[in-house]
Amino acid sequence: MRPALLALVLSLAACEGKPQPADGPAKAADVVNPAPTYRGRTLDGASFDLAAQRGTVVLLNVWATWCEPCKTEMPELQALHARHAADGFTVIGISPDAIRLAGEVRRLVGEFRLTYPNVHDPQNTVSQIFKVRGYPTSILIGRDGGMLWRRDGLIEPGDPELSAALASALAVPRT
Repeated sequence: MRPALLALVLSLAACEGKPQPADGPAKAADVVNPAPTYRGRTLDGASFDLAAQRGTVVLLNVWATWCEPCKTEMPELQALHARHAADGFTVIGISPDAIRLAGEVRRLVGEFRLTYPNVHDPQNTVSQIFKVRGYPTSILIGRDGGMLWRRDGLIEPGDPELSAALASALAVPRT
């Protein structure tokens, strides 16, 4: 295989991890895995602290500018955010792209008209903290701060596993 073709195949393979099997939707009372501490800055310069999101159901989505599956799922993530915001749900995007790609991160957020917060993490601390192995990676965090569901790979429109996990998480009363 030619070196350029091999590099292309390897970069595309690294883009999307394999989906993790779901054990079914978790209930908040069943959660024993609290989300790790994560802090950063949103694209508008505001400080972001994941712990401050307690009481809200969060879909943490780690994406990269060069990742085609990440771009493919952005309209679905925006639709989920818009549809469930009134129920106490938000999507939080985190881009671990290098600092030199800050303009591209902003461009894509604008192009896809993402209204949910996006954090640029050029030090890529998110990958170590959440054990991200590929992009996109999405983690559903309940109102109590516990990790309920994870997908290493693309979220398709109407994804039944995410829909069930999200419905279960949103059914937990706000505190």
